[in-house]
Amino acid sequence: MGPARRSRDICLRGIMKNSEWNSRRFTRIGVCGLMLSVSATALSAQSSDGIIDLEEIVVEVQEDATGPVGADKNPPTVTGSKFPVFLNEVPQSVTVLGEEQIQRFGAKRTSEALRYAAGVTADVFGDDNDYDWLRIRGFQADQTGVYLDNAQNLAFAFGSFFIDPYTLERIEILRGPSSALYGGSNPGGLVNYVSKRPGERLREVTVGLNDASSQWLEFDFGDTLGGEQAYRLTGRIEGGDKYDEFNSGLRGTLAPSYKFTTDGGTEVTLLANFHMADEQHNGSTFLPYEGTVVATPEFGYIGDDVNFSDPDWDSYMRKQGSVSAIVEHQFDNGFTFTGIGRAGVASVEESYWYASGYSGYAPSPVDAAGTLSMIAFDHDTLVKTAQADLRYYGTIDAGAVSHDLLFGLDARDYWLDETQAVGFGSTTVVGSSSPGTPTIGAPYQDAVTTQQQVGLYFQDQMRWGAGWIGTVNLRHDFVETEQDGPAGFSRNDSESSYRVAIAREGANGFTPYLSYSSFFDPLIASPASGVTKPEYGDQIELGFKWAPLGENFALSGAVFQIDQSNVVTGAFPVFDQLGKVRSRGVELEGSYDFGNGLSVAGAATFLDVKVKEDSNAALIGTTPTLIPESELSLTASYEFAGALNGLTVGAGARHRGKSFADANNTLSVPTSTVVDVFASYEFANGLETNFAVTNVADKTYVTGCQTAVVCSYGSGREVSLSLTSRF
Repeated sequence: MGPARRSRDICLRGIMKNSEWNSRRFTRIGVCGLMLSVSATALSAQSSDGIIDLEEIVVEVQEDATGPVGADKNPPTVTGSKFPVFLNEVPQSVTVLGEEQIQRFGAKRTSEALRYAAGVTADVFGDDNDYDWLRIRGFQADQTGVYLDNAQNLAFAFGSFFIDPYTLERIEILRGPSSALYGGSNPGGLVNYVSKRPGERLREVTVGLNDASSQWLEFDFGDTLGGEQAYRLTGRIEGGDKYDEFNSGLRGTLAPSYKFTTDGGTEVTLLANFHMADEQHNGSTFLPYEGTVVATPEFGYIGDDVNFSDPDWDSYMRKQGSVSAIVEHQFDNGFTFTGIGRAGVASVEESYWYASGYSGYAPSPVDAAGTLSMIAFDHDTLVKTAQADLRYYGTIDAGAVSHDLLFGLDARDYWLDETQAVGFGSTTVVGSSSPGTPTIGAPYQDAVTTQQQVGLYFQDQMRWGAGWIGTVNLRHDFVETEQDGPAGFSRNDSESSYRVAIAREGANGFTPYLSYSSFFDPLIASPASGVTKPEYGDQIELGFKWAPLGENFALSGAVFQIDQSNVVTGAFPVFDQLGKVRSRGVELEGSYDFGNGLSVAGAATFLDVKVKEDSNAALIGTTPTLIPESELSLTASYEFAGALNGLTVGAGARHRGKSFADANNTLSVPTSTVVDVFASYEFANGLETNFAVTNVADKTYVTGCQTAVVCSYGSGREVSLSLTSRF
């Protein structure tokens, strides 16, 4: 996408005995060698003691801010600034995952690829095959915090877009409020999925299978066409059985792209993403606390692979497509214009049974058979989106201060047509039988919902002195939300958002920063139900990023406090916005390459989230459900040399701390630790085999509970094997 590249520039001054690196952006050691190799042409004088004085040399290396990450400890990114900067220049906590990290444990959903990232709670509702539930810093992020190529993939109700991780070059996580750049969004942060782009010759085909008997085919082809043109065609198709009872189906993704440069120097990248799924639902989610977290006297535990839906009625059908255009042009004045536009449509139809507690919707069994109250849910959803983000940015040097300026206009239209209806039935845990085909009642939801958002934004990233960086952001948004139907409404919101930060980039690669940022989230809810304005709030964050030039490690950390106001409280159908929630936390993330084939990486998150105000006074001081108090992860890999050259083995461990299972904090979900392993071998003929096992011990555990009747099992052991040919 544009802005696609970032220049690393560096100046070598003075004398070779005591070189002074006078640059606000570091470059690679390799560039230093290049500079020295051409230094003879810049020779100006040689003193009597043999010391050579050099004139100023400037070398620019163009790096792709959306391309492969590789081993770069301080890669360029656009997610935290909307124009290319290096990771340490973003005054917020950011993680950049490259393709290798995304695919390491055979991730088939983006949420699986985020299991080892700081600040992110993945698998919120366990092993849900068709949706990526995410929380960042304790706040739900999967509806207003998901972006594809820097443009929002807004989701409401069941109107969402599924992104296959195989089509991605990167996943970037920007933690903390980001409305000053992106407009209406949640307070915890966002994830930006960066698509694979054309540019180089690629010939890659993969076949794979897992121990549930699913098989897949992946392909990634690309090449240059001459005349500054290139194409790429990426795709994946998977079919077969899943890991729980009667769950099977077929899904496929196709992502073509094409890039060209006009005679006037404008670079245009066209991206498309098409996805289809015809499957059934897994059955390990939305189960009672008694029977999953704790055993029942009647029958012990509910099996973690039992599916209480009906195989003859259960269905999941998704058809979606989106087309994006990214335009970039650099003007003679040094400023760059980038335009991003995307249109998308998704049709999602689902029919499935799910449990809603035991008989009578009770949290405890009422009989020895464990009779469950079942709800048959049926929906038909069509969503259409159109959006554009126009940016104009460049650098102005004003004496002692340099200003990286950004001016932007962001517009988005979201249209959702949905019907939702339910039926009722029952089944039993002991000797369960399919609940059958239900009688579905009249739709309780039959409406068209629209939301338009237009935002104007500005950023000034100032640099002065010995590495000082000051960042100021200002944005104002106009949001119009409408819904027809029996509960129809219309609401207009107008909100301003801010970010102010100070950082100092040291010569040793250590960059501490302090930032303040605000957010607003324009809720799609009727004023008749008591929701009359957006949620809003702010964050203060103190952190550091340490990635020394030429070194083999990176370390970052942050402490923060987020205050969220206008939180919706109460119970259907009467709500209010008297709620306030505070999230405090500490995050650490780092990696180290020992240089002998061994590398390690780790992340740690500690959260303290409290309800500060609520219409129910008894909830003040409690922690909302589904928020672990801590999450820890560690991975290690070893690349063999010598006779075993080409072999890489690795392992990872992920620990989830205790969370609460009810609003009053009387029930808790215990800690869990899961171990994953992987191995790969590169043959000399362009073949590579990959082996991955997640949850090696096949540990049965619950990822979290929303209430005492909505708990979800985590994924059991999953074994996959694939063979890739590159030619």
